[in-house]
Amino acid sequence: MKGGKRALSPWNKFVSKVYHEGKESDPEYQFKDALKDASKRKSEMGSLVASGVKKSKKYMKGSRKGSRKGKKSMMGGTRRHKKH
Repeated sequence: MKGGKRALSPWNKFVSKVYHEGKESDPEYQFKDALKDASKRKSEMGSLVASGVKKSKKYMKGSRKGSRKGKKSMMGGTRRHKKH
């Protein structure tokens, strides 16, 4: 794979922002603390998206239109084993 890395999701950008803010105030601040703090501050993440960070379709939740995968698993599959 030549080139660069995959673009960060809005959540990852937000967590790293929280991490850098926490690291400035406390040198002992760890990434796991940033994850916990970011989870508490999720409402602020919406303002990040509105201020220019685009949300890609890959990370957006939506309906499963056209997906048949769930239907077959719900029915028990298409292959049945005979009992001898």
